[in-house]
Amino acid sequence: MLNRKTIYCLVALLIVVILAARSATTAAPPAEQKAMTFLDNLKLGRAVSLTEKDGRYEIGLFPPTFQPLGHKVVEVGQDYVVLRDLVEITDTIVPIYSIKAIKVLRIGGK
Repeated sequence: MLNRKTIYCLVALLIVVILAARSATTAAPPAEQKAMTFLDNLKLGRAVSLTEKDGRYEIGLFPPTFQPLGHKVVEVGQDYVVLRDLVEITDTIVPIYSIKAIKVLRIGGK
């Protein structure tokens, strides 16, 4: 049979292990290690085109100096993008699972 001192040591060791495991799972990763996603090219106010093909969307990015020709980016969430039309009447919320491609227009080979 275990004596009282051994039981206290085992309980203390168990508490330390549980607390260490909890702190390891709840620790936030450093900001400099943020994973890049394909939505990182979509900056607020950026001019874009929006084309629907077979129930999936293609988003075309224009250079930052272009004025909006069809839509502009008004919000980028973790799993969605909100695009506003040129006359600012309609916002289109596009979930990431329905984005087929993001095309970047490069003028002059830049």
